[in-house]
Amino acid sequence: MNEPSFVSELRNQVVRPLVHSALTEHEIPEVTVDVVVGSEMESPLRSPAAPGWSTFDDGHAYVWVHATPKHASDGAEWQLGRLEDLQDPGNLIDALTRLGSDVEDWVCETSFAWGQARRVLRLDLGDLPGWMFAS
Repeated sequence: MNEPSFVSELRNQVVRPLVHSALTEHEIPEVTVDVVVGSEMESPLRSPAAPGWSTFDDGHAYVWVHATPKHASDGAEWQLGRLEDLQDPGNLIDALTRLGSDVEDWVCETSFAWGQARRVLRLDLGDLPGWMFAS
C-alpha cells in the first residue's frame, strides 16, 4: 500500500479510535487527532526548531500522532515509529501499545480531564484491518 493511503487509513481506522477510546462522548469532537509523516526528530505539524538548531535526519519517514484540544493549549504529539516498520503487524501493535499508554498519561494531565484515570482500547493483531498488511 502506498504511503499516503497507509497513513490515512491508519489515522481513520486505528489511531483515532484508539485516542477517542480515552475520551468521553462530548470530548471527542473537541479533540483533533492527526497522523502525519515527518523525520525522526521533526513532525510537519510542530513549530520549526529555533533558528540555528539542527537535528540529525536518518533519512527514514516517521509517523507522528498529534492530539489537539480545540479550546485548550495542552495538545500532545507522539512519534509512532518508522513508516516502514509500522507496516509489520507486530511492530504496529507494539507502537500502538506505547501510544495507548502515552495517551492515558496525557489525558489525565489535560485541562479537560485533569486527574481522571482513563483507559484506551487495547488492540491485538486481530483488531487491525487485514488490508493494511496485504502485499
